[in-house]
Amino acid sequence: MLEQETRREKDAPLRYDIRTLGDALGQAIKRYGGYTVFDTVERLRISCKRLRECTDLLAHASDTEAQRLHAEIHELDQEITHIVATCDLDTAVDVIRAFTVYFHLVNTAEQYHRIRRRQVYEETPHHTPQRGSLAALIAFFKEQQLSQETLQQLLDSLAIELVFTAHPTEATRRSLITKTSRIAGLLEDRDHGKIKTPRQQKSWQHNLEGTIDLLWRTDAVRRVRPQPIDEIKMGIYYLDEVLYQALPDLYAEFEDLLHEVYPQAQVPPFLRLGSWIGGDQDGNPFVGPETMHTALRLQREHIINHYRDTIELLAQEYSQSLSHTRITPELQEAIEHDTLLLPQYDQELGPQTALEPYRRKLSFIWKRLGATITPPSSTEPYTQTFAPQSRQKARPSIAFSSAEELLTELRLIQDSLLADGETELARGDLAHLIRQVELFGFYFVALDVRQHSARHANAVAELLQLTGLCQEDYRTLDEPARLRILEKLLQDPRVLTRPGLKLSDDTWHIIHTFQAIRQARDEYGKRAVSCYVISMSNSLSDLLEVQFFCKEFGLDDLPIVPLFETIEDLHNCTDILDQAFTHPVYSVYLANCQRQQQVMLGYSDSSKDGGILTSSWELYEAQLRLAALGRKHGIGITIFHGRGGAIGRGGGPIYEAVLGQPPGTVNGHIRITEQGEMLSFKYGLYEIAIRNMELVVAGVARASIPDERIIEKYVHPHAPEEWRDVMRELSSKAHARYRDLIYNDPAFITFFEQATPVSELGWLNIGSRPARRAKNRAIEELRAIPWVFSWMQSRYVLPSWYGVGSALEEYIADHPEHLELLRHMYHHWPFLGAFLDNLQMTLSKADMHIAQRYTSLVEDPALRQRISQQIQEEYERTRKLVISIVGGENLLDTSRVLQESIKRRNPYVDPLSYFQVELIQRLRVLGGPLMLRKDEEESATEQDLERARLTSAVLLTINGIAAGLRNTG
Repeated sequence: MLEQETRREKDAPLRYDIRTLGDALGQAIKRYGGYTVFDTVERLRISCKRLRECTDLLAHASDTEAQRLHAEIHELDQEITHIVATCDLDTAVDVIRAFTVYFHLVNTAEQYHRIRRRQVYEETPHHTPQRGSLAALIAFFKEQQLSQETLQQLLDSLAIELVFTAHPTEATRRSLITKTSRIAGLLEDRDHGKIKTPRQQKSWQHNLEGTIDLLWRTDAVRRVRPQPIDEIKMGIYYLDEVLYQALPDLYAEFEDLLHEVYPQAQVPPFLRLGSWIGGDQDGNPFVGPETMHTALRLQREHIINHYRDTIELLAQEYSQSLSHTRITPELQEAIEHDTLLLPQYDQELGPQTALEPYRRKLSFIWKRLGATITPPSSTEPYTQTFAPQSRQKARPSIAFSSAEELLTELRLIQDSLLADGETELARGDLAHLIRQVELFGFYFVALDVRQHSARHANAVAELLQLTGLCQEDYRTLDEPARLRILEKLLQDPRVLTRPGLKLSDDTWHIIHTFQAIRQARDEYGKRAVSCYVISMSNSLSDLLEVQFFCKEFGLDDLPIVPLFETIEDLHNCTDILDQAFTHPVYSVYLANCQRQQQVMLGYSDSSKDGGILTSSWELYEAQLRLAALGRKHGIGITIFHGRGGAIGRGGGPIYEAVLGQPPGTVNGHIRITEQGEMLSFKYGLYEIAIRNMELVVAGVARASIPDERIIEKYVHPHAPEEWRDVMRELSSKAHARYRDLIYNDPAFITFFEQATPVSELGWLNIGSRPARRAKNRAIEELRAIPWVFSWMQSRYVLPSWYGVGSALEEYIADHPEHLELLRHMYHHWPFLGAFLDNLQMTLSKADMHIAQRYTSLVEDPALRQRISQQIQEEYERTRKLVISIVGGENLLDTSRVLQESIKRRNPYVDPLSYFQVELIQRLRVLGGPLMLRKDEEESATEQDLERARLTSAVLLTINGIAAGLRNTG
């Protein structure tokens, strides 16, 4: 009880914020939607809230009370259904918009409350550091008496990369994201005492109401599907607005905290950002070589403009005169060189600047960056030629040849300041800029390129047939025959991809991609394109095919990254790489990559393929085998974790996820994808971005301490063989249960298509990539994102838990002592702890009462009854058994903050679900989704106009439910 009271006290400011925002929204609804809309919203809100209260009371009700509650629940359900069914479409749309805007406001309030709680931790004297913070990490180092030498060894071993992807799960428009950021700023102003006078309070209220008015009058759903260029600009938005400052600020905070305990510690640039936006070609016909160059060109322009802005401010500040300061000979020599290089500009600076050496030097750097910002090739960013081009010679002589050259110039200034005793200046904004250049270079964020393995095989097959090197179809050959052909191609110095070949567009696409990578690395530096990812890798030939195309364009050190996605591929990945590491041709290539091998593991597709429990366990086992393989061959293995936002796609709290990795598999090196809606959630606000990145750093550093005793006792103990045997048994049982329903029941695909909005999702303009890999109905061809998104919308959340309950029940049934063993494993094994805690969250977001409404969309009554009952029974089985293992009376009793957040949201999500079912039903009767352009509306029939209006309304509900549940895919 005391804990609940303390939590309630801590959350009082959050509740106040939500009331303030809710009241302002209510006024906006009355002004623009009218009282009918407002009254409908209130009736639905009150009824849905009461229905939730009755459902919660049922768990502990007597038989008599339960009977009364069931009757009230039925009555409330009928009342809500009636309100929704009798709403005219215009009113329904405004009611849906009201709940959707409310969720954007609640999300903003909760995010700002996270910032508030972090600040409270930092401001409290002698406070216990916040879990997962850098302060907590350094306190842990101190407690374990980590030596300066061991600490430096750890820091030097770290290589962490967060990789942004353009996966189509961001349902929130940028227009809404910027407005909610403004609201967070207003809440912060009020918190920090900036609103003191009545006039300031009035102005603050006007600003809040004006911003909420804009939210109300802004389309929540995109009318047009975004193109790759839109996704590129959205990625740059987060870099510009948040990460350009947040990432170096995180380093500064880390250095300050470290130096209190370890004054000699040197912090290298170990945390970097990567991106797939503009480079991810897998299944997206709109992404190609030109989009990669567009992304790099725009990123270059933005980052160099940032540098120029900072340098301009430094030049204004650094007014030291030669009369009062001394500079080093090296800096003097550099200034004299710049004078010869830029004589006219030197004259423009004037005689006064000639007496101010730092201002003069910074002005020269600013001018040279202006010449560097847009390379000569920018007017023709991608040229399809076969001659490798060195663009450095074509650039104006005053331009910087590389970011390293800029760093050298900035460090000359810093060294001179330090030599003259100006320590504070040297370690202030200038040091901050140096760190930014170290991190962002001239490309802002490095790109990965990704393509499906089958595309490479098809291109090799066509080249071999056209050139007469192989009469058979290469794709029909067995693996040994493929390898023999690829070995000959790789050992042949001649270039096969010559101009003039009459190849298909698909093959030219592959060839031009590798040519573009070569051009990009020549132009922007090797780090600008950091690796090549092969989707659906399942053989050594997949790697050698990519190596062949690299060889054709002189790319001898581009890291080749296999992506293993299915359960079978996870089983086989170590066999494939063991073969690769001993292969005479690939091992030479690997030596060019400093004997470092990235391996990407697909959380999304493995979960869709085998279920959440089997996927999680197979990923754990695969990492252990990969680490052992790396040690065997003396090769550094970096695991690239392809995590999505939802639990069904590998999502969940990042700190616990990192600590839950098998011991000995992180070793300081890790790459992690940040996908879709996670970008706005984690990087939309500066303080939240700092918090997310510190969680990653703290988790990886803690998991990588070079002391096995500490790891074993305090981080992640090696699992006894008994525990691993338990997981293997559970995995096998859960896999069988999952596959029986999803893949072995031929009628399941019909149930899925009718009981979820999967067909309507395709009309939601949230990404440039199609939802399916191929044009057929098979679940295998459906991408993991719409698979998870659809089940989230229907409130089943099935991919995140199905199969677990049966596995647990069967394991415990004949051996009750197994329950105690599972409880012990939960409390003492970070892997199982993280897994079951994530399971609690997804089971809490699922709602079988609401899900039952979606089953009414299934046309066959027998199919509807059979499969929905099967799913409901498995849900209840899973819920009860998870609670019996983790403890408590309800889900998430072990995580009250999350429990309260979900409880706060559910009554407001429910009306959207009622509307979604009703509107989908109407829409499907008329023939399904339809979007009309403005010019098509005049000639459209009344039925088509109604279909288009219903389609828009359904998409609004999808957007609103995604905002309410804080998950899409």
